[in-house]
Amino acid sequence: MKDAAARQLLQYVTATQGPALWCADEQIDAGLLAAASQRAGLLVQTNRCDIAAAATVHGIAATLSDFDTGPHTDLQHVVFRIAKEKALVHYIINRALEWLPVGGKLFLSGYKNEGIKTYLEKAAVRAGGECIIERDSGAFSGVIERRAQLGAPLPDQDYATLRQVQLDTDLTLWSKPGIFGWQKRDAGSSFLIDQLDKVWPTAPRRVLDLGCGYGYLTVLAARRWPLAEFTATDNNIAAVTACAENIRQQTINGNALVADCAATLDEPFDAILCNPPFHQGFDVEDELTMRFLQAARRLLGRGGCALFVVNQFIPLEQKAAGLFKKVDIVARNRSFKLIAVER
Repeated sequence: MKDAAARQLLQYVTATQGPALWCADEQIDAGLLAAASQRAGLLVQTNRCDIAAAATVHGIAATLSDFDTGPHTDLQHVVFRIAKEKALVHYIINRALEWLPVGGKLFLSGYKNEGIKTYLEKAAVRAGGECIIERDSGAFSGVIERRAQLGAPLPDQDYATLRQVQLDTDLTLWSKPGIFGWQKRDAGSSFLIDQLDKVWPTAPRRVLDLGCGYGYLTVLAARRWPLAEFTATDNNIAAVTACAENIRQQTINGNALVADCAATLDEPFDAILCNPPFHQGFDVEDELTMRFLQAARRLLGRGGCALFVVNQFIPLEQKAAGLFKKVDIVARNRSFKLIAVER
């Protein structure tokens, strides 16, 4: 287990007894869940379908939501290895302290450069008590006990609510905190969209947006290919919710599905668009590269093409060479390269 903050969380979970809620987002992996599988009374709440599935495999009860289920009853502990998104951390602190009874405990862990010490201090003020911060292997953690009188909630940017975000003068889409790049137009995705006509002189009929986020690629590609049928997938339920709303608002012929690397799909596609999130938690994960490539290989129809945009330093074309009969770098700029693959 590489992540010391996650290890601290595991130690707390396994050392305590009584009903416990584990709020888990992208930095939690199957190995961590497996290590906690014997802990009685543990419930995992997660926004990612792969984590929910892994928890279930290891015999842990799990709910898939944007951390919006509740109220929970009979809780004694809530544990959270802090996320990258500040609004999400504040939201979970607020919700956890509302769910916990007086005397219930909130455990947080993370690293100094992620703001963990500030989060612990703010959580203690919100809980009406104090927090002793501990350090182990460079990570920090603390336990906050819920007091009878809660302080003011932390500002969470109205985390749970979808809102319209203006990304360009002629482009306003629905998004929210908790989705990667939720309030910006991703430069890599824009670079990919600009090359669509070069890769597909004739519009494809069936299109997959693999790792769709809030749906930028789907919306912009649908403007180029209005007669195509679109399927968008992501493992983050917040992203899929936003993408589905954008598909509805833009009257696109398509749907958005919660799926980990499109694992639940089996129909062939003429075109696959992907700006892959080659990150997991706070680390770069090489394994993700292969998983997205393998999904594209499985789902491409005869004569189909998948188009990936990646940072210049990611050797995607080298990894794709063993899976596809044709691999081409079709465009590049100072930051990105665009790689087309065919079966």
